[in-house]
Amino acid sequence: MNSAADHSLCRQSAKLFLLANERKTDSVKFADRLFHSEIAPVFYNKDLPTNWLGETYVMSVLEDELHFEKGVTFSDDVMYWAGYLYRAWSLLYDDTPEEMITQAPLSLLNRMFQGLHVMSYEMAIEDLKKLYLENHKMQQGF
Repeated sequence: MNSAADHSLCRQSAKLFLLANERKTDSVKFADRLFHSEIAPVFYNKDLPTNWLGETYVMSVLEDELHFEKGVTFSDDVMYWAGYLYRAWSLLYDDTPEEMITQAPLSLLNRMFQGLHVMSYEMAIEDLKKLYLENHKMQQGF
């Protein structure tokens, strides 16, 4: 994930998350609905050049289909970083949007922001994946 095109795609996702904040959309519900929407597999697809799907277009589609609620919003710093991280994740791994939000819900990213945002995106994602696996194993009794 070193090309200018990759960074452009990550910035689009980050700006989408900032648009949610501008609209005072509940942050957790926004992310959850986004990653379970029909547009998410297209927007977060590493094999499709999705830069034609600008953040304002995606937001308008989401608002029309999902009718977001106003609510608690996380800081702009958290939202920008999270949006960027999720897109980087989609470029680095074959996880679906549902798998990404399951492994790293936005509420978790908000809680862990101080420690994770200073790492490279690759390291932060690896830590989140490890944490999810450890928690999943504990829940399964292993």
